[in-house]
Amino acid sequence: MNFLNIILLGGIVAASIPLIIHLFHKSHFQIIRWGAMHLLESLQRTQKRRLRLEQLLLLLVRCLIPAILALCMARPVLTGMRTLLGAAKTSVVVVLDNSYSMEVGAAERTTFVQARDSAGRIIHDLARGSELSVILMGGLPRPLLDEPTFNTERATRELGKLQTGYGAADVPASLEMAVSTLGKMHEAHREMIVLSDFQKISWAESEDVERARVANLIKNMPVKPLVMFIHTGQEDKNNVSVQSLDFSRFLLGVNQPFQVRAHLKNHGSSRYSSMRVFFRVDGTEKSVAQIELGPNESGQVLFTHTFDKAGSHVISVDTDVPDALKSDNVLLAAVPVWDKLPVLLVNGNPGRGPLEGETDFLEIALQPYNATKGSLADLITTRVVDQHHVDAHTVKDVRVVILANVQQLQDHQIKALEDFVRGGGGLMIFPGNRIDISWYNSRLSADGKGLLPRKFSTIEGGPEDNDPHAAILGQHQEHPAFQLFNDPRNGDLSTATIRLWYKLVEKQGTAKTNSGEFVMARLNTGDPFMIEKKYGEGSVIICSTPCSADWSNLPLRPFYLPLMQQLVTYLAAKFDPPRNIQVGLPLIAALPAALDGKTMELTDPGGKKHKLTAKNQGGRALLNFDDTRIPGLYLLELPDKSLIHFVVNTSRSESNLAQLTADEIKTAAKPFEATVVKSMDEYRQMEQRRRYGREIWRPLLWALLGLIFVELLLEQRVGGIKR
Repeated sequence: MNFLNIILLGGIVAASIPLIIHLFHKSHFQIIRWGAMHLLESLQRTQKRRLRLEQLLLLLVRCLIPAILALCMARPVLTGMRTLLGAAKTSVVVVLDNSYSMEVGAAERTTFVQARDSAGRIIHDLARGSELSVILMGGLPRPLLDEPTFNTERATRELGKLQTGYGAADVPASLEMAVSTLGKMHEAHREMIVLSDFQKISWAESEDVERARVANLIKNMPVKPLVMFIHTGQEDKNNVSVQSLDFSRFLLGVNQPFQVRAHLKNHGSSRYSSMRVFFRVDGTEKSVAQIELGPNESGQVLFTHTFDKAGSHVISVDTDVPDALKSDNVLLAAVPVWDKLPVLLVNGNPGRGPLEGETDFLEIALQPYNATKGSLADLITTRVVDQHHVDAHTVKDVRVVILANVQQLQDHQIKALEDFVRGGGGLMIFPGNRIDISWYNSRLSADGKGLLPRKFSTIEGGPEDNDPHAAILGQHQEHPAFQLFNDPRNGDLSTATIRLWYKLVEKQGTAKTNSGEFVMARLNTGDPFMIEKKYGEGSVIICSTPCSADWSNLPLRPFYLPLMQQLVTYLAAKFDPPRNIQVGLPLIAALPAALDGKTMELTDPGGKKHKLTAKNQGGRALLNFDDTRIPGLYLLELPDKSLIHFVVNTSRSESNLAQLTADEIKTAAKPFEATVVKSMDEYRQMEQRRRYGREIWRPLLWALLGLIFVELLLEQRVGGIKR
């Protein structure tokens, strides 16, 4: 037992006061002899024994009253488990939610600040020599320090530097990391403490199985830890977010109109009748729009901009709505603007007159302004060669290579194309009457491991009007290169007549296959019209009919120009790694080969600078950066002082701020056999009782009141007998 006010325990000496009073005030009797006394002696002896017993009991009660009063004032604590818990070293893992939903609240006192401070108090209260680890839940789960530490002061310092906004919380992965960390720790007593806002999205029922699996890991641990869930912050559903940005072009050129469609969502119950939405380019405001969003409504805002200079740019869409969470009110995107897009056309049938060559129509579609001698400039520039001039040098400086009715290639030419596509280039294959089917199916297919997505089979249809013809299915298009035509104003694919086409050998399964193939569009016969295959970092697209007008009237349809432009820019956009990525994915910059071995500087959103060295890969210099757990803008400075922008975005799932109810938190805690507390004060009271015992002054106070009542009864009884 221990005492919180041990000085007041001295009041126990007051228990001697009733004894002293009793000794000094003993009753004195005068003995008188009379004749019949012997008749009362037996009764006197009985009464005397009872009276003495009651007086002693009254004396005992009177002595106990001041003693118990002194004990109450000294606040005794039962400490039978102190040596096992309170004073013992402990291995503790704190799982801290630092996802962006934790930014709810006033700037100086957000939910995350409260959780961070609570974690600091938990660390501060640990017994000297305890072992500690902190697991961060936001974005990719990670430990605050590389290894568990006994240096709680260092952990506290690092904890104080933490900021929130690290992406959505991955609860199962964070808890699994905590269990794994506990398994490496050394103390016999172990604890896992989870500090979170318990957002419904992060603790969704869809992840019950994953969390249950982690709970089983805990149950099967040789040393089972105590688990505690601490709910931090208050629910505030009032929130509007910029959910996503859609661009009108895969690849953007100078002086090309560029449309950005921003998707916004109101996650709360408030109505915003005139919410302003701002469009900024490189930090400069370019346009402002207004939108009305009712409770739980979504809306779109369209902005248009034209870049007059090539290079790397940053656009942003944000709103000034006064809601609970500010971090999702803005969305950034890095936009590379190109001066030229070089494309190599390999003509397998040059032709003798105008528009008789295999690539003549295609060249006009890709360079319409150049063909018409217009005042505007084309983004795409083409170079036409025959099949004999295809080699590694020819494809080095282009983004897309198009084989049009090419009979066959030499081995060194195939290797050049394989290296080109594997490094991120795009390849399109249009067949025709000159191709060597057996060569394509054997050498270019290589049993599914080569460039050719599908093997060629028989030629279907016929050249005459009464022969069976085909058309492109005009259904809703899923492939990005074809989605433009879901709007009928951009052209109707079904109006083209395909007289002759190659049947491509069908594979079992759905449109998407394990080999990375995708049927982009089909003919109304059910045969594939175009198929894409992932190959290395690039892609290959095969068409079942030529790009010329020999087998179809495709080149004569209005949609032919935008279709070819969409296909080429789609493939070219894959040549460079994406500039806009999700939290945790590697940031990759593809640079000219001349920068191989050069060291460049990357600045992250927090202002920290990282030195990166380019390494040659596939004829280009590549820079890799993996630590992208912080959302925001990353700036890469090249040797010529130009900048390349990268944007790391987090999933907007946490923009819905609804939290689990108290009962739902208990349900989530049940598989872990975890104790749930609603505040840090409640946690500390619980820990005080568990670690250092339970105060017993309340039951002692009730005992004191009971003794006082007994004392009154005994006083009345003893006094009555005496009278």
